[in-house]
Amino acid sequence: MGKHKHVSRLRCEEVPVDLLIALLGCVAKAGGSADGILRDAGATYRFRELKRRRNCTIAEFTRANRLCNEYLRGHILATTGCPTLNEQQFYLLAKCLAACSDLEEALRTTAAFFAMFEGRIGEAHFEVRGERVHLHINPPRREKNEAGFLVDIYGYAILQIFLGWLLDEQPIFDAVDLIYPQPARESVHLGLFDCPIRFGQPSNRFSFRSDLLSQPVVRDQASLMKLLADFPFNLMLDEEQRKLCDRVYTAMMNSYMRSHMLPTIDDVAKLFRTSTWTLRRRLTEEGTAYSSIKKKCQLNLATEFLKRSEMTIDEIADIANFSDANAFRRAFHQWTGCSPTAYRKELLAV
Repeated sequence: MGKHKHVSRLRCEEVPVDLLIALLGCVAKAGGSADGILRDAGATYRFRELKRRRNCTIAEFTRANRLCNEYLRGHILATTGCPTLNEQQFYLLAKCLAACSDLEEALRTTAAFFAMFEGRIGEAHFEVRGERVHLHINPPRREKNEAGFLVDIYGYAILQIFLGWLLDEQPIFDAVDLIYPQPARESVHLGLFDCPIRFGQPSNRFSFRSDLLSQPVVRDQASLMKLLADFPFNLMLDEEQRKLCDRVYTAMMNSYMRSHMLPTIDDVAKLFRTSTWTLRRRLTEEGTAYSSIKKKCQLNLATEFLKRSEMTIDEIADIANFSDANAFRRAFHQWTGCSPTAYRKELLAV
């Protein structure tokens, strides 16, 4: 049987609660009511309690996320005069992309879609440079405030997941550049992309291999309509659409945000309410393993911590859960082709 054979789904109730806390906090700073949003989302607790308990249901996350984004989009429009891509426009773009034949046509359609609004919601284009593709998506506003950052970075993460869903591939971006400065809370963005992120760049740029351009779109309109029920606010949580390895990565990063320790494979199996043996087998069927996902988590954490000049390599190795600094140096060199020290020098020189 092929890769689409029917198997029972492994479900995880973990959600990126740190992202929701950041969104609610931003709403409160902008003059909105975080408690009111939680109440309207069906939660029985207040914002202060959510920050203490650091847990909510998928339904509460989805509803509160939608309400936060609606409020912050309105706030951005009121303070900058620039609209952002709204739900209805996202739905229309998704339907257009699902009708494309391959990823290259999908990217051309994305660029044409943004151009149709004559710059009001921003600009998108892509360039092919040898074996690399760089997709640029930039907002029309110049202000780089917290509200714009949270709305944009979540939208970019959703776009990455959606493009991967169209191709039935893992998230395709392997490097992300953002115009925004490094956020004070690293937990806001760490679980959204499983690749290095550079802040303070001249353009929002999302890079990936050029051979992916010819990958065919394999999803049809029927599966898209099912997806659109709570799209896009639950896409990163959707157990029916995301691959297990992606959901394990997200669950592990969410767990790290709470405890500063990456969970063991036994802990992950408990999160997904299954046995360790079954989890290993399902990951093997997808061509990966817990150890590979853990290393990706460690390296993405380490990349973030290297941006902090006050932290030593030994401290970064420890906080990213490597066994020692030498193990960290070896893994980082295999991942990036350079040492952590050289990477840090290049990063801080930008």
